[in-house]
Amino acid sequence: MRIRTVVGILFALAAVVLVSFLTQYNREILSQRFALGESTSVSLAAVLVVTFLIGLLPPVTLLVVQRLKQELAERRERRMSRQEESRHGSFRRAIDYKLDGQWGKAAAELESVLAEKPEDFAALLNYGEVLRWQGRAKEALEVHRRASVLYPQSVALLYQMADDYAEAGEEKVSHEIRNRILRDFPGVGLAVQRRRRNGAIAEGDWREAARLQDSIETTLRENDARVELERERGIRLGLDYQRGLARLEEDRVAEAEEIFRRLLEEEERFIPASIMLGEAALLGGSDDAALEEWKRGYGATGSPVFLQRIEDHFIERAEPARAIETLHRIIDSADNDLLPRFFLGRLYYRLEMLDEAQRVLASIADRVASSPTYHLLLARIHERRGELGRAAASYLRTLEQAGLMSTEYRCEVCDAEYRDWRDRCDSCGAWNSVELDFEEERLTPSELGIRERPVWSVAEDTDEEFGDIA
Repeated sequence: MRIRTVVGILFALAAVVLVSFLTQYNREILSQRFALGESTSVSLAAVLVVTFLIGLLPPVTLLVVQRLKQELAERRERRMSRQEESRHGSFRRAIDYKLDGQWGKAAAELESVLAEKPEDFAALLNYGEVLRWQGRAKEALEVHRRASVLYPQSVALLYQMADDYAEAGEEKVSHEIRNRILRDFPGVGLAVQRRRRNGAIAEGDWREAARLQDSIETTLRENDARVELERERGIRLGLDYQRGLARLEEDRVAEAEEIFRRLLEEEERFIPASIMLGEAALLGGSDDAALEEWKRGYGATGSPVFLQRIEDHFIERAEPARAIETLHRIIDSADNDLLPRFFLGRLYYRLEMLDEAQRVLASIADRVASSPTYHLLLARIHERRGELGRAAASYLRTLEQAGLMSTEYRCEVCDAEYRDWRDRCDSCGAWNSVELDFEEERLTPSELGIRERPVWSVAEDTDEEFGDIA
């Protein structure tokens, strides 16, 4: 009960008591007659009562009417609140079903929301998306069109309509809508630019990808989005690397070297840049500089890619003795000499120095006993020496460990397999991710001496563009 109601009741009781008390002293006055005409009269007390009631009737009536209005409003508000709560409950369930991939149930819940509130923005946006996931692209487009009439300045609806048209096979219209987003809503088209950037990367259009990347980073800097800028860092490095490759292919060696060095200053564990810096030195006529760069890269990353390149370099120049000497020096200076010793043994095998190969490999036998690559190499050595029984045993051991190795390199992002190392995975487009496949051999990178390094890739159909630390 409200305070003013209580005060009013107490005041009324006090007035009744006071009137009763005063009536005792004014009994004679109140008994007098009040003439209404020549022959009609009433008691003065009756006149006073009627006058009081007439004066009280308007405010009482007003109070009653106001109270009734208030009660009706509260009831209406409670009913609307229950309806709103029910609508919110249906919408929450729809989102849960949508995230769980239960498109039919999500659509049913959203339909119930729109039946009560046809102009609900969030329901229209999600309902159209759910319809598209159900393969009902035309219906989805109709829903989003209807919503765009109600909310003509919504970029989210434009994005959805672009996806609807793309799903319906009308790529040209979808492209035009995305152009409209970039044209009419400056600073809001990050998703469009990222999609196009990713498409340019997939097509190998590095110049266009770099242009879009610059635009993306400019927008992020304007919004002081430092976390997002850091996420874009790997793609920027990858595109800079491709620019360096282009300079190298155009015989602009000095410019390529400058780009690769700048990349390594920012990320010294970027293996492709280090490999190509050595290649640039070779093109510039400096074999020693190339060799030093690859040795530096191996020291910084522990990656066997550098050992392979050094070996190939000397074999290509018919200088096997220098290859052996260089690997011995790397072994002497390495904190972990497992990989250099393995490569030295394999080099001896390539040079038909089978006794030396077997001796070197025997020195690491206890450290790589579970490696199929190791046993495969031993089997080949035994086979070349005519020791068929021992070769068969080693081949069997290889099969027991991991199956016959058909590849030597694997992408750490998508597990694509390759016989040769490459700077960028052809399958997923990740840079710096292809590595010697020792994972199947149950040896950890630290056991091999390989150091942790960043891996950058462009994700498909998402704004989270990268990347793991492999």
